[in-house]
Amino acid sequence: MLNLQAINQGQAAMISTQEQRQMILRHPLFSHFNQAAQEELLADAQVREYAPQALIQRQGDPAERFYLVQTGKVKLYRISADGKEKVVEIITPGNTFAEAVMFMQKSVFPVCAEALEPVKLISFSNRVMLRHLEQNPQTCLHLLGHMSVRLHQRLDELENLTLQNATQRLALYLVGQVRDRSSDSAEIELVLPKSLIAARLSIKPETFSRAIANLRDRGLIDSRARHISIPSIRNLLDEFAGGQQSPEHKAGIIASDAP
Repeated sequence: MLNLQAINQGQAAMISTQEQRQMILRHPLFSHFNQAAQEELLADAQVREYAPQALIQRQGDPAERFYLVQTGKVKLYRISADGKEKVVEIITPGNTFAEAVMFMQKSVFPVCAEALEPVKLISFSNRVMLRHLEQNPQTCLHLLGHMSVRLHQRLDELENLTLQNATQRLALYLVGQVRDRSSDSAEIELVLPKSLIAARLSIKPETFSRAIANLRDRGLIDSRARHISIPSIRNLLDEFAGGQQSPEHKAGIIASDAP
């Protein structure tokens, strides 16, 4: 079901801090523009805050702006014809969403976006961005490279979700949450609710619970609430090795939502 809270909560504000400027200018979408173009994009930017579960955009609405997440997490999802929700991606701070829509013949949002927690978003005009891209062919090439990486990530993820069973998907997701790979063992905290992780992996919550139990019974993990212990990352990956891609690569793709 769609969340019916009002879109565009709060008054839009302008860029006001050095932290915001640096986050924007470090991003590949903006870093290759000249200073004049960057300043115009910064001057046009709008900052809005959203409460948890607030609907940011609806699937099918006209798309005039794209977004950079400053703080919080945003859930992107689609509503199927039978009303079911399919989680597409979780956007974390420093990442953008809806930027590809500006290149579509019909500029409408292909997904819904919802705040998972208190969120601060910085939005940019598609019209202003396209004008600067037309004037900066070299920047267009950098942008194509950035979007190509995102496309390949989604294609690889689709392969993982269709070719791997529930336990394999969960194992790869858990490995992808490990930030420090200097040791073979790891301790991680699941930052997302288990129900949302299950939706992200296209499995039912009860299947998620069985997959956790399966990995625990095989001695590959230990779990206490949201805390997961992995005695050996290598052993966990070796359980699901196979195919052309390395298990490490698959883990990175399927857990690309990690902060």
